[in-house]
Amino acid sequence: MNSLTSREREVVLALAEGLSNKGVGRRLNLSEGTVKVHLHNIYSKLGVKSRTALAVLAFTNFAGVKTLPHTANPDFKKAEPEFGLSA
Repeated sequence: MNSLTSREREVVLALAEGLSNKGVGRRLNLSEGTVKVHLHNIYSKLGVKSRTALAVLAFTNFAGVKTLPHTANPDFKKAEPEFGLSA
């Protein structure tokens, strides 16, 4: 993911939220065509072939882990994904 521009990372994160190309464009103030160009470049840079593969990659690379106490056992730590841009 380090090879992506900051704008491409924004596109990846929006896609990982389940937004359509049109939805990504609305969120980032881009035309749908520009979103498609960004996705083409992202797929090429990361070597992925599908939107699903890109979303999985985004979840594995951008997900941090935040621990929360378990309600039944206060000594137990539960992992919960938390998203944010990490450089």
